[in-house]
Amino acid sequence: MSTEHQNRIIHSNIESLKQQSRSFAIPILKLDFYLQKPIMAEYNLNKSIDTIEDSLVLDADEKKYLIDEFCNSLSNGTISNIVKKRMLDITPEKEKFVFKNYAATIHLYNSLNSKEKYLTLSKTMEMAHGMKYFLDHKINTMDDLNEYCYYVAGTVGLYLVELMHLHHSYDSSTMTKQQEQALGFGRFLQKLNIIRDFQEDQLKNQGSFWPQEILNNYPNKKSCLNFLCHDTLLKDVKSAINFYKDLPEYNKSFDSFIKFILFSGLEYIKILRNNSQVFSKIKVKLPKLAITSLYKRICNLNKDKFLKSCYNILEQELEVYKVLLLN
Repeated sequence: MSTEHQNRIIHSNIESLKQQSRSFAIPILKLDFYLQKPIMAEYNLNKSIDTIEDSLVLDADEKKYLIDEFCNSLSNGTISNIVKKRMLDITPEKEKFVFKNYAATIHLYNSLNSKEKYLTLSKTMEMAHGMKYFLDHKINTMDDLNEYCYYVAGTVGLYLVELMHLHHSYDSSTMTKQQEQALGFGRFLQKLNIIRDFQEDQLKNQGSFWPQEILNNYPNKKSCLNFLCHDTLLKDVKSAINFYKDLPEYNKSFDSFIKFILFSGLEYIKILRNNSQVFSKIKVKLPKLAITSLYKRICNLNKDKFLKSCYNILEQELEVYKVLLLN
């Protein structure tokens, strides 16, 4: 493969990454290339399946069929022309990028070494299994929500731990501890998306990923919002912070990657609190200027100062909720 062709593949994957998430694109593109390649491949593969899951046109059976087609082709290192044609036919223009660049994503996947490919395939397949399961199963309880978050985000946390283990072997006790904390890290980030995307998911799914028991038990949607934010602070944020706290210091770019994602999540949960805009058509977002300046600001903090900032936000938010939940 020529250098020019390799550059086109990377460029197409970067385009897909940037179209998906301005927040994740910043730290991924700052990673050392040996980590950037597999993480970007995993991210773009996951987005491809997510685009199938989110389709407003497809019914559950066709979504499951296309996800299976996608995964079967991935296991052979090829694209599925069936999936590509169908998704380009029915996906809105502004969301087609991931399938316009489908071949480039598979090329990037195929450029990984054998261990990276196996890890990428196994976690992508596990995520796909969970997405298919929840096409037929509603999220009624907090346990259901946690299970859903495991499949769509916990698997990504495990992927990151196991990828680092491939390149910088952990001892078994560190590995086990990191895997447990990675699940909390993934749940935290996914719950932020679920809380933020309430209105969008209502339109797309004629429902919500918010547990039905919570919607039934509270007098209004804002009370539900505050319960979910508070529950996430109590049950997932400390684990997410500790995931970074116990991260072995093997690679500075990966360290900065986790710091940025964690801290932007903490900033997000602050602006979601008691925010009625969650129930409007205007998506709650961190200001663009704040995102672009955050990476440099956070990466300049040493580990102790960074952790102190994280724990301070957690403590301050929990104090606010002591008052808020009484009203």
